[in-house]
Amino acid sequence: MKFLFFRLAVIFSIACSVQSKACSAFLLTGKEYNVVGFNENWKTMPGMIVINKRDVLKRNISWQNLTTDQTQADKQWTSKFGSVTFNLLGYDFPCYGVNEKGLFLVELYLEETTRVYHPKQPDMFWAQWIQYQLDHYKTVKEVVDHLNDGPNIDWWPNAAGSHFFLTDAKGNAATIALLNGKYTVLTHKEMPMPLLCNNQYQKDLAAAKKFDFLGGNIKFDPDQNKNWEDRYNRAYYMLKNYTYDQKPVDYAWNILNSIHPGEWQTVIDTKNMNLYFRSDLKKEVKTIDISKLDFSKNATVKYLDIHTDEKGIVNASFQNLTMAKNNQYVEQGFPIGYDNKEFGTSSIFGKLKKNIVKFFENILPES
Repeated sequence: MKFLFFRLAVIFSIACSVQSKACSAFLLTGKEYNVVGFNENWKTMPGMIVINKRDVLKRNISWQNLTTDQTQADKQWTSKFGSVTFNLLGYDFPCYGVNEKGLFLVELYLEETTRVYHPKQPDMFWAQWIQYQLDHYKTVKEVVDHLNDGPNIDWWPNAAGSHFFLTDAKGNAATIALLNGKYTVLTHKEMPMPLLCNNQYQKDLAAAKKFDFLGGNIKFDPDQNKNWEDRYNRAYYMLKNYTYDQKPVDYAWNILNSIHPGEWQTVIDTKNMNLYFRSDLKKEVKTIDISKLDFSKNATVKYLDIHTDEKGIVNASFQNLTMAKNNQYVEQGFPIGYDNKEFGTSSIFGKLKKNIVKFFENILPES
């Protein structure tokens, strides 16, 4: 009985974990449009939107670098492209973002994730790995081509990892999973629909094929299939049935809101380089005109709280990101991201906060 109870407890824990970290991402693309949609479904979270500059000298940061005295850099690079990122954990640690060339990259929880390790490559904390791609590449193909000669992804300790959804300004898309010690990549040619949730792509696709909109025998009724586990099928159905009406951004919002709205919601029009976002605490949609942001070397790193009260186009509302302000997001974000209440009072977290100050002292001003 004790063993059975333990197994049930583990299964329940995993099920809750998967649902609590569930997300959805898609690309609505055609000859006249190229629009990304993303729902971050987890919990109410603090966070900031960061304008990351090009021509900034950076260094890799692993979990060991964050939490021990071993802070020696194994790899350095200079950012080639500026980007706009959504960061829970502070500067250079985004959950997702888009660069000035239109490359979009996001992580989505995947229980089956394993570690991919190349001994000649340095480890890099998963969030910085996202920033590394945005700093370096402008197309999906470039990211995929450099996976095995790039840094190893370092996950949270004792936790599953994620798979990734990426798109570019040309309408290409791909998914990247880390399975059985290798990168498993599906490009747009291998995906009937550029759409990803929290199962492996082929598993969700196989389950959707039982419905009539993919040739199956079961009629799909969007008014009935509204459960949490139906969100992939609903998104696929809506993407497949889009008829271009010159309002793809509105349609992307419709999809996001039809498949369980996320705590963070983002739509990006990579043809016109407009980014739209809102949060569960501030539900009005705001706009960032990416084409008018200053990513130059001499600009200051700027941020905007994701729960901002500002409305409309918010380019002018960004403020200078200082070390003091960054530390506030680190204080709030890491215990939430680690999903461990005790972590915020641990000695390891104290070390992490001190190290982050060292890592970014030459990039962010003190105040």
